[in-house]
Order: sequence, then C-alpha cells, then structure tokens
Amino acid sequence: MTGPGEAVEAHAARVLRGEPAARADLAPGAEVVPADLYDRLLAGGFRGFELVAHARVGAHHVFKTRYRGPTTLVVQERWVREPDGIWRIHEAELARVAVGEDEA
Repeated sequence: MTGPGEAVEAHAARVLRGEPAARADLAPGAEVVPADLYDRLLAGGFRGFELVAHARVGAHHVFKTRYRGPTTLVVQERWVREPDGIWRIHEAELARVAVGEDEA
C-alpha cells in the first residue's frame, strides 16, 4: 500500500507528462479552484516539480507542489485515503503563479 507522499509524487509526474489520467486522482465532487486548474496544469509544459510543503491534519494530508516551467505554479492539494485504500485529492487550489522562475 502506498503512502500519501508516493501518491502525490506519482500524480505530479503524470501532470508533468501532461497525462489526462492525472484527473483520475480527484475524488468525486472534489473542490478545485480555479475550476480549470487541471487543464492549466496538464497544458503547462513544466520541466520539473518539487514537493515544497506537507502537513498532516488527522487523516488528511495537505501538500504544496511547485511545478517549474516558463510559468511556475504552486498547487495545494488535500489528499485523503479512500476506503478502498487509494489516495485521492479532495480539494485543490492554485496557491501561487510566478513568471520567469523556471530554475526556482
């Protein structure tokens, strides 16, 4: 069984490759702000990612992931293990946008 960090890294790797399957990590009814966040992520042309923060609140894990490219996006996601053992995103929001921080 994978832990939350492994699930987040696998998800970020799918985003980096622009794989639409990254959306499958969203729980049904997940709150995503802005609504087109995953369209933006999957079309981003990012060169790398970095997990920059992790907090545990009970059974929930909140991660911030920085996607580096011509435009750098920092996304905060709340991950929860579902009853079937799979980690899913229950909330996601765009926390920061920066232009020209490709090497940041």
